[in-house]
Amino acid sequence: MAKTKTPKAVNIKVLTDEDLARLEAREAAATSMVRKKILAVLVKRQYDRRANIAANERARSDSSDREVLSLDDRGFEGPGGGRMGTVLPQVEFRGTNNQVAGLNPWVVGANAPLLGTPLGHHLAPPHAPVCFDPLSAKEAKAITAPSCMIIANNGFGKSTLLRRIALGDIASGVRVLWPGDVKPDGRKLTEAMGGQVTEVGYGGIGRINPLDPGPIGAAIEQLTRRIEQLKTRIGSERDPHMKAELALECETLELSRQQTQYALHARQENLTAALCEIVRRTRLEAFEQTLLASAIRLLYAPTIEGGAGFTTANPAILTDLIDLLTSNNTELKDDAVAENDDEYRKAIVELRRTLRAMVKGRFGEVFNGQSTVRLDVDKPSICLDMSSVPQDDEMMRAAVLLAGWNEAFATIEAAHVRADAGLGPNLAFHVLLDELWQILQLGPQLTARIDALVRLQRVVGVATTFVTHSIEELEKAEALGLLKRSRSRIIGPVGDDEVERLKKVMNFSQTERSLLTNWSNAADLNSPIDQKTARRRKAAEKARRAAEKAGIVSTAQQPAVADPLPPGTGQFLLKLGEGDRPGVPFKVWVTPAERASGIHNTDERLNAAVKDREHTGFAA
Repeated sequence: MAKTKTPKAVNIKVLTDEDLARLEAREAAATSMVRKKILAVLVKRQYDRRANIAANERARSDSSDREVLSLDDRGFEGPGGGRMGTVLPQVEFRGTNNQVAGLNPWVVGANAPLLGTPLGHHLAPPHAPVCFDPLSAKEAKAITAPSCMIIANNGFGKSTLLRRIALGDIASGVRVLWPGDVKPDGRKLTEAMGGQVTEVGYGGIGRINPLDPGPIGAAIEQLTRRIEQLKTRIGSERDPHMKAELALECETLELSRQQTQYALHARQENLTAALCEIVRRTRLEAFEQTLLASAIRLLYAPTIEGGAGFTTANPAILTDLIDLLTSNNTELKDDAVAENDDEYRKAIVELRRTLRAMVKGRFGEVFNGQSTVRLDVDKPSICLDMSSVPQDDEMMRAAVLLAGWNEAFATIEAAHVRADAGLGPNLAFHVLLDELWQILQLGPQLTARIDALVRLQRVVGVATTFVTHSIEELEKAEALGLLKRSRSRIIGPVGDDEVERLKKVMNFSQTERSLLTNWSNAADLNSPIDQKTARRRKAAEKARRAAEKAGIVSTAQQPAVADPLPPGTGQFLLKLGEGDRPGVPFKVWVTPAERASGIHNTDERLNAAVKDREHTGFAA
């Protein structure tokens, strides 16, 4: 006969009948489906607890000789009772306020930022999601300016991270611009999102005219037409109050038109001078820059004012600029401080030689002609594909990159000018400036030109993200200010020497330094386990192809085996602001839909070569 065990009285807390009635009333009155379900769970929990208490009381009064397990807050004590010796902590998760409000009252802050686009998960437990993009971080006051710099060694997922940020921006209504896509990285994404892709390169592919007023000129013409309409209304308006309001609006638009006109000439002069410096590989003289500024202004001045009379509808090209410089114009001779025509011609010899180099050969095909590039701000993503320019043509690549960046910022400025005048919507833009090193390697004289391009936009609704491999190029070009002014930095796998260079402008803990270098070293060393995985994948793919060729199985029945990623790929450290604030280590997560779309596949040529080689082996 089993020994009788009288269970202890339970100490389970339950609501009073009045409190339970109020809880049921709240459940009945709830309108939100989520809140109604949460309240229903709480009500059911109270009835379950009351049932447990009643069952325990019945067991206490049971006079039979069977063994009864005792019940407490952790469950039934004894074999088969399911009692928990240790109460595990709550599962941590995140959601919106409407979804998780009241679900868990012990909410604590996490060290993973939720600032816009989901990038991946935190590398430290509990592996919380990490969200970031420059515009969202600026709106949340996490950084003071929407600027970002991404630095990592080649092949570790910088482009994938950039596309993930771009996808988040597009989803939130931000216009994404790829003004110098030389790989190309953004073309597939742009095409998949229904964006605009425009090609630029020599061989008749596409041109950018540095003297074309472009979208800013079109915006100035819109302002002019609006001002003329207001002047007509002012002349026919009889109400003095309305007339005063129209006059004030007209005066404001006139001031905006003048400012935009000055900014346009500054942008044209800056781009033309930058292209000259790329060709010459040295800085222009001070008087040469003055000559360019005066000549560009005279090209678009009316003929009755001594100008050439070019307009937005009929833009000047570089050949027209050379013709004007050699026309012995009085103002230009004064700018060169020349006493006579012979002295003036001698003074502009070097400038003429530089400009002649820009209108001949491959430079002439790209820059000496009417522009074929017109960016459409109504598209979610805009890509200037410059991948047709050969990689070994450093000067041309730098020139088309700089010209593409100028066109992007000019388009943004024109959109804001129209919005300020009430002639268009207010738009937010994110400009992705990849391959920064290809311009900086040509010398420090281009640093000021890049800085001028970025600073020429007059509004703050623009985010910029620079991408490069190392700040060594920034140091050589005296352009560390670009990194210092970037309020957010994302550092990927780099070597010890790069960390030492970064420490001049950033603070790293010993743990962060170890992370950055270990990510890089792990990929270079490649452990035996990773090598074995790669061999197993290759063997499985080979078997799949052989079976498919023999007709045993089809591709639809047995999909291809996914390629393993090298260690360290997609792992980055996000640093916000200045000081000793710790960074956020995270790993980029690519969704199955993104992977299936192929927008992140930048190894198409290599993969195609491997498949052809394996196919040849099968045939043999």
